[in-house]
Amino acid sequence: MKDDRLPVPSADLMLRRAVAGYPTNFAAMSRTHFDAITTGGAQLMRTVLPMHLNPSQH
Repeated sequence: MKDDRLPVPSADLMLRRAVAGYPTNFAAMSRTHFDAITTGGAQLMRTVLPMHLNPSQH
């Protein structure tokens, strides 16, 4: 998801442009890059998931 389309980005959001070009072979990633891409994914899930949950499930 593009950063500018997030409804409420977190203050410490790992920017998409910082991780979008990473290869998908996680074994070949440095620990720094692995941490960056997994942190960004977790941040996106916390931001986007509530938009799609049924309010009765909260």
